[in-house]
Amino acid sequence: MKTPIRLGLIGCGGIIQQQHLPTLLTLTEVQITALADPMPENLATVGETTAVTAEQHYADYRDMLAKAPLDAVIIATPHHLHAEQVIAAAEAGLTVISEKPMATSLEEATKVLDAVARHKIIYTVVHNAVFTPGALRAYELLHSNDLPIPQVGRAKSLFPMDADRHSSSPARVWRASKAAGGGCIGDTAYHEIYSLETLMCSPVRYVEARVQTRFFDIDVDDMALLLLEHENGAVSTVSTSWGMAGAGAGELGNLCEVHTRGDCLRMVGRGTALHRLARATHEWSEIDLDVTDRNRTGHAGYLQTTFAALAAGSCPPITGEMALHNLSIIEAARLASDARRAIDLTEL
Repeated sequence: MKTPIRLGLIGCGGIIQQQHLPTLLTLTEVQITALADPMPENLATVGETTAVTAEQHYADYRDMLAKAPLDAVIIATPHHLHAEQVIAAAEAGLTVISEKPMATSLEEATKVLDAVARHKIIYTVVHNAVFTPGALRAYELLHSNDLPIPQVGRAKSLFPMDADRHSSSPARVWRASKAAGGGCIGDTAYHEIYSLETLMCSPVRYVEARVQTRFFDIDVDDMALLLLEHENGAVSTVSTSWGMAGAGAGELGNLCEVHTRGDCLRMVGRGTALHRLARATHEWSEIDLDVTDRNRTGHAGYLQTTFAALAAGSCPPITGEMALHNLSIIEAARLASDARRAIDLTEL
């Protein structure tokens, strides 16, 4: 039996506790050996869950990189810390798994990929939404000649948040701060962008958008509308907001759908349900999915697939270049909003 991958966790907050640990603790390929977080309560909670002793708890991730026995790290911290921490882990020669986004700017992202290449390490970013039951089944249908190539698509992530939502919890404050890489397009809509592009079966080439702050007294966007043209000429839209109602009256908060010259596929709840519209009869039918508490967010599928690839010495399913492309779409949307014109991604 192969020696397990010795894993350190940089950031031990909610995303690790709620989404990563339930899967990591089941993987025979992984042994969690060290924890880093500036909040003692996070270290205590995750330490108790993982049985990592206090000797391997670090308030500063740099101390963990210097002292702990590690092969890989997962980075699950606020957006503005990702680039710095990925680069430091790369310099330590470790495999790096980072929560999204890879960075808060294309300049930072380029530095990340330069460090990854320079130190010849494996690097991947958590694009969990394409590993939900609905997304996996939709991808299968679209790539098995069951459906023609999509021609038009749309995605949305609309949340009617209260005005104090971003000031009531430390876990949310940074999301509404420009200095911390916040904003709805780079946070909640990040998943809709790569999910929609995946189901459209063609990369995005041109981006038009309006990215604005309309609802709250914050210094980042709380509303974004994107019009995307794909390399094959197909078009799609993404709408996101923290101040718009997306549920009720027959509407859905999270939706991703693609329309082909045959049938239409509609994924809701980021893949917890999948429906198919028969164009011939104009009737919707629900596609059976095996949705559980464990697999509903896609983190389980992503982590299982990624660590299986690492153990086998093969490339993880989501690459740094894929994460850079998604970040480029977000940056292009901001530029398009300022310039009032379409942005060709090859310009960036």
